[in-house]
Amino acid sequence: MGQYQELRTLNPRGGVKAVTQSEAAAYLRGSLGAEPEPSRGSDLDLLRSAQDSSDPLPLLCLRCRISHALETWLLVTFRAHQRSTGIELEAMASYALDDEGLLTIRTGPNAKEPFTYAQLASMPKGLISPFSAEVLRSYDSALCGLPHWARLKIQSHNELKAYFRQHGLLLISDWALLRNSSPTRVRQACEQHLRSDDTIETLCGLHSRYGPLYDAAKLVHKQATGKASGWQPDLPFLRELAPDQDPFATNERLKAIASAIRRLMTEQATKSLDEAAEAGYEPADPASLSTASSTDEGPSSAELTALINAALQRAMGAHMPDVISAEGRQRDLLRCLWAGWAEGMSNRPLAERCGTSCGTVSKKLRPTEHATTIATAAALELKRQPAFASCGQSMEAAERLVEALRNHLLEPEREGDVAPLRRWIQQYLSNP
Repeated sequence: MGQYQELRTLNPRGGVKAVTQSEAAAYLRGSLGAEPEPSRGSDLDLLRSAQDSSDPLPLLCLRCRISHALETWLLVTFRAHQRSTGIELEAMASYALDDEGLLTIRTGPNAKEPFTYAQLASMPKGLISPFSAEVLRSYDSALCGLPHWARLKIQSHNELKAYFRQHGLLLISDWALLRNSSPTRVRQACEQHLRSDDTIETLCGLHSRYGPLYDAAKLVHKQATGKASGWQPDLPFLRELAPDQDPFATNERLKAIASAIRRLMTEQATKSLDEAAEAGYEPADPASLSTASSTDEGPSSAELTALINAALQRAMGAHMPDVISAEGRQRDLLRCLWAGWAEGMSNRPLAERCGTSCGTVSKKLRPTEHATTIATAAALELKRQPAFASCGQSMEAAERLVEALRNHLLEPEREGDVAPLRRWIQQYLSNP
């Protein structure tokens, strides 16, 4: 079966399964006479068809094509790191192969629209589900082919990266990791995880000289090869970095620093929101986005907080009962999973408690995705309030409000508190 009519998707019973999309097959027969050979030209033809019409079927063909590229990347990554880290293919696939082939896409807690290119283009920024929709919405055909773009997108998936980090895996080269690490992180990593005859100041000084030289060397590498990846420091680079040191010793020092950074990051990482914190981003307090927060007029801080909490409570009440509730055998599993998550349990202990796999836990819960849906609904309500009217005047302001509300749902305000979404679930499950 061809890549344009066979969807690779997560199998709830374990592993990945192939599901033939009969509507995609019929579309290909009707429009092209037969399924084309997988190629960039065929991808672009289908993409143009999707852009020029309101038919969801050209996109369904491309979603099938994307699923094959994602599955290949998942299998290669799993086989390379499973033994050393304990990662599970089902858990990995739950982040990428969540497309069920539906011809509609969820746009709100209780709203669905046709899965068309125009609909994707109209949706606000932020991770959307299924993941193939995110790949298609962000795809720029001038940069690379669609399969390569799908692989780039899954490699940058924050929640999947967080899952990898929970297992001690960072899919980034030592050289890029060094460049992307701040002086503060490097110092902390060296102090906590590096045993060396060199002083901390010497190691930090080496790192401070590394960044500018790395940027220049990477630019030359890209101009020469046409690729952004694959760069390795050569002897001239190492000698320029530390002229008074043996270049091979310098190379080992750099690798030791990178190893210490990996240990620091994997120890600290427990969930995907840490990605933003590591990049120096502090989630905004939703109340700080109100126009009233910088003036003496309008609602007080306590009144703003009450408005926010009321909107979030209504949005959670509208969305989460359908998420947690299910008929038959799934009901007990879902309640077990959400109860454990609300207590703060991570995937592996949750799987053991509820008698299932880590992949099923990841597929069934998806708290960040549900928090985003809730935050979007709450933001729509808040923007009707005069205090938050400015958040509806630009896409950027609206996105900041949604992001702040989502982070507020998932993160406690003070150490020792319970995050609002976890608290809501605890209260919901405690009521008969």
